[in-house]
Amino acid sequence: MRKRGRRVTLEDVRFVYENYAHMSVSQICDKIGISKFQVNKIVYELRKRGIQIPKKVGRKVNVYDAFVEELRKQKKI
Repeated sequence: MRKRGRRVTLEDVRFVYENYAHMSVSQICDKIGISKFQVNKIVYELRKRGIQIPKKVGRKVNVYDAFVEELRKQKKI
């Protein structure tokens, strides 16, 4: 028999809304103690109700582009 997860509270929803753009889903899960599915459910429900939450696209930085930008900042290119 599987264990039931804890219920989502108002503070959880507020935390996800404020930090979704700045943190990964797994970081949010570790911080407040809910599952990834619950975080995604919160985001889905808020979007369904018309709240603008940015989509997570392009979170990974290309290491080659980052290296070239670093060289440009040091004026070596």
